Amino acid sequence: MIRPYNIYAIIPARSGSKGLPNKNIRKIASKELIGYSIELAKKLPVNKIICSTDSEEYAEIARRYGAEVPFLRAPFASHDQAMEQHILQDLYDKFDQHGIEYPDIFVWLRPTFIFRDIEAVNKCIERMIDDETLTACRLVVEAESRLYYDEGGILKPNFDDGGKSMIRRQDIGKKYRVFNTDVFRGKPKNYKEDFLGNKIGYVVGDKLCGVDIDDESDLLIASHIIESLPHEHKQKYL
Repeated sequence: MIRPYNIYAIIPARSGSKGLPNKNIRKIASKELIGYSIELAKKLPVNKIICSTDSEEYAEIARRYGAEVPFLRAPFASHDQAMEQHILQDLYDKFDQHGIEYPDIFVWLRPTFIFRDIEAVNKCIERMIDDETLTACRLVVEAESRLYYDEGGILKPNFDDGGKSMIRRQDIGKKYRVFNTDVFRGKPKNYKEDFLGNKIGYVVGDKLCGVDIDDESDLLIASHIIESLPHEHKQKYL
């Protein structure tokens, strides 16, 4: 018999974005970005939905969508250089202060990804429950494998092109984009730089899940996608 798991969905949403001010509460189709993640979380088998934010304005919006915001994020985990391990450290500190039990599993839902393959996220959670040797499981999408880098103004392939000017994607092999959704262990206390651990599974989602909102162009693209999505796709990815 599989033991019951305590699972928390976390929506990390700091207020200090400089590239796209107030990015996490910008609206697409009359809904703030954090609202998409919170509403997705409601469809998952989680015990809590917590928004980690440094802003009372963001907190009120998150609560309106149904998330808990039992505390605000500390400054050390809210500045430009703060990484997700710092957000985790702050969460554990606040869990201790507020008497909140640590979860067995975190589901990390970044607000800048509004499209998620719900079935794929559920499979990530199921993999973590079924295989306790996994340290994490990530929702991934297929990515372009033929990438290039700059070397003094000259393009250089980041793959073995065999000296050819054109090479088939199939000859390079599959590559994946990550960062949409991560599912990882919450016990024991887990906030080091390698919080995903060294045995990371994955589930492939639809390429739509690779849309990451980082600037005005991304907002425009995502808005047009939502407008054109058939109803059944909105049910599946939003």
